[in-house]
Amino acid sequence: MLKCFALASVLLLVGCNDRRPLPTTGTYIIRNDGGGQLISAETDRAVLRLWGGPVRIEGYCNSACLMFTTLSNACLAPGLKLGFHGANVNVGFVGNPQITKYLRNGVKREFVDKWQHIPFTEIHRITAEEYVQLDPEANICTD
Repeated sequence: MLKCFALASVLLLVGCNDRRPLPTTGTYIIRNDGGGQLISAETDRAVLRLWGGPVRIEGYCNSACLMFTTLSNACLAPGLKLGFHGANVNVGFVGNPQITKYLRNGVKREFVDKWQHIPFTEIHRITAEEYVQLDPEANICTD
């Protein structure tokens, strides 16, 4: 019952989602994603989590896109570049805290200690392989 309620809530939010298509079948590909609105990325993440199919992140993944890296059904393509910076709006739970809650382990520590202080007009990039060194729970895609 709770899962049905959660799915219904997410589907209502999908109407606000102007960013990524809904998953269908097969592997869902996130490619060359520059980030964007945090609320849209949170909605997309919830949809992909409930969908449960495989998610592959490739090319580059910047800013709000980083929320997808900790999905249990996601993998990071070899050579993926991940870009970090501080949010342009930081009020209460909006901005950096929204991104921080989806990060974990060394990635979260680096973001809190360093990367959130990078102006939103700049970016700090690391590779998927460096990301996995900081967050061993993350997965490099094997196919």
